[in-house]
Amino acid sequence: MARYAIYYAPERASLLWRFGSSVLGADPESGQTVPQIVPDGFLPDDWQSFTASPRRYGFHATLKAPFELAPGKTEQDLFAAFRAFAGRQIAFSAPALEPVLYGDYVTLQEKTPDPRLQALAGLCVREFDAFRAPLSDKDRARRKPQGLSAREREHLENWGYPYVFEDFVFHMTLAGPLPENRGQDASTALSAAYDKAVKDEDFSVRSLSIFVEPGPGEPFKLALRAPFVAKAS
Repeated sequence: MARYAIYYAPERASLLWRFGSSVLGADPESGQTVPQIVPDGFLPDDWQSFTASPRRYGFHATLKAPFELAPGKTEQDLFAAFRAFAGRQIAFSAPALEPVLYGDYVTLQEKTPDPRLQALAGLCVREFDAFRAPLSDKDRARRKPQGLSAREREHLENWGYPYVFEDFVFHMTLAGPLPENRGQDASTALSAAYDKAVKDEDFSVRSLSIFVEPGPGEPFKLALRAPFVAKAS
């Protein structure tokens, strides 16, 4: 059964989109592989392996984690509600990003957290929860609830994902999981590559996307971009 996720994905023409897709070696919008950036100090085969997990999900930041559709809900229903939701949002520029080591992953995170991103993520979690099927036992086990805090377990039960609201961290995964002795090397090398490729491009949030996993284990595909069209009053 297909799963759907609400993600932030950079605009297709942006340097950020090109950079992220090139680091992962795949473009989730076209569904095609792209020439992969291999950071200094890494072998191509090793880097291909270190990016296998984030490559399957596509370059993105999670706002509403993957979910199966609730009984009685259709893809058309979700897409229509999503377009309407995006149409009510106002585009904004957010603080610059930087590659950081986040556990055993390297991710792009804001240099200074922006409350507008936090609020947008919370809106997505709430607004689209009616479309989410209840967690299966398999889904629940995959989140390893024994390692979560009490609040994260509560979020998992109520919203299908532990890292929401006050536990949300905006991040775009570039690589991982990485061996313990390579994490800092990857972070340093990706920081240099990011500075070279993205430079001083404005980090803007002008749209959201729905990514679809057609079947278990298949690559996620960017199925719909919906622009923000509301204007500040």
